[in-house]
Amino acid sequence: MSHNNDRDWLDIYRAAAMEFDRSKLPASIDVAEKAIHQRLRVLPIAHCKEHRELRDALNSLAVLKRML
Repeated sequence: MSHNNDRDWLDIYRAAAMEFDRSKLPASIDVAEKAIHQRLRVLPIAHCKEHRELRDALNSLAVLKRML
């Protein structure tokens, strides 16, 4: 998965968080988690704020998964 914008993960995460079709939600969560993990792999450690945002997003997705 390759994204042009460093913040593409955020749009993908938001789409998953706003998915109302429960049948589509697991796939949306999976795509968002992959985008977040990819960003974490390439993000320099100096970007502490974005690291926190990424971890918070992963935690939110984990909550969504438990609600399924």
